[in-house]
Amino acid sequence: MLFSTLARNRTLFARRATVATASTTCQQQLRQKSSSPIPAPVLSKWYSIFGKSTIGYATWLVGGIIVAEGLTGMLGDAFWGSVNHGRTFDTVDWSKFKTDDEEEEEEEEEEEEEEGTGDEEGDDDDDDDDE
Repeated sequence: MLFSTLARNRTLFARRATVATASTTCQQQLRQKSSSPIPAPVLSKWYSIFGKSTIGYATWLVGGIIVAEGLTGMLGDAFWGSVNHGRTFDTVDWSKFKTDDEEEEEEEEEEEEEEGTGDEEGDDDDDDDDE
């Protein structure tokens, strides 16, 4: 009986040691897998600048929100512009809608402008000289 108790205790001790070794190995593997992709010195520096105080952390949040909002706005506008290219005022080819009447009006305006430049060099007739 004495030997059977010792044998039983040995097997229990061996099982506990195996389980303890296995759990330690699993914990080490989890630590290695769950380690941050950001290096520890970078996180430490971030904490010393932003994480120590409430105002620093609030500044970090506000700055991050503004930057994220700007990026999402630019990306959204770029996507919308690429989907609607040719359908907006800025991207429509307006030469397709030009008529002959508009071309004649433009030519007349150009002729009037050319004739109007000669008056600027001459004497003005609008002078109010009462003397």
